[in-house]
Amino acid sequence: SGINAEYAKQWYQRRVRGVMSQDEIEDATPAKKSGSKPGIIYLSSIPPYMKPNKVRNIMSQYGEVGKIYLQPEDAEIRKRRKIGGGSARKKFTEGWVEFKKKRIAKAVAQSLNGNIIGGKKGSYYHDDIWSMKYLPRFKWSNLTEKLAYDSAVRKKKLQQEMTQVKKETNFYLEQMDKNKQITAIKRKREEKQSVSSQEHPTSSKDVKDSSELSSRAPKQRKLVRPDIRKENVANVLSNVFTQ
Repeated sequence: SGINAEYAKQWYQRRVRGVMSQDEIEDATPAKKSGSKPGIIYLSSIPPYMKPNKVRNIMSQYGEVGKIYLQPEDAEIRKRRKIGGGSARKKFTEGWVEFKKKRIAKAVAQSLNGNIIGGKKGSYYHDDIWSMKYLPRFKWSNLTEKLAYDSAVRKKKLQQEMTQVKKETNFYLEQMDKNKQITAIKRKREEKQSVSSQEHPTSSKDVKDSSELSSRAPKQRKLVRPDIRKENVANVLSNVFTQ
């Protein structure tokens, strides 16, 4: 294919100039065995609204592609964008592409990283820039483990948030019940006071009349004991005769 010829040409030029390491030479040399190890490249960003099928079509131009996984954006972020008047189309934040041959994956990452996607002039993704790197010694099973771990973390975080919401809801309901009880007690007191005032009415006129009667009542004279009175008289007489 075209990329194989171009890759071979680049490899030869670098090999002649002596800028390739021994590891690069071994990796770039075609495998003698019929089977070749797959290689995986990591896409740190995905052009807006680009879907997995489009990524596969583009990457297949450079070599045989195996598995592809693109990480969907968070559903909450998409929801907020839609509420704010933005597009409701699905976005992807990052991705992994597996090439059947490791050397092709490494060559694709080296040649495309930092370059525009290109294609037909005026196409939707023409001016978007690739951001990718080759992942040495990375297997697809590592990705599945990472995805399982991320899923478990999200699930745990969601459970914690749900627990917190449940606690806040229960606290709110308890406060509502307490307020209802306090309101009911106040209402009963007011009803009881209203019934008591109706059974025993007391007008302001009655209060005034009772106060006037109490002010007009004759004052009682203070009684003096007889023995104290006799002592007082004797004292007065003794004072008179002594003078």
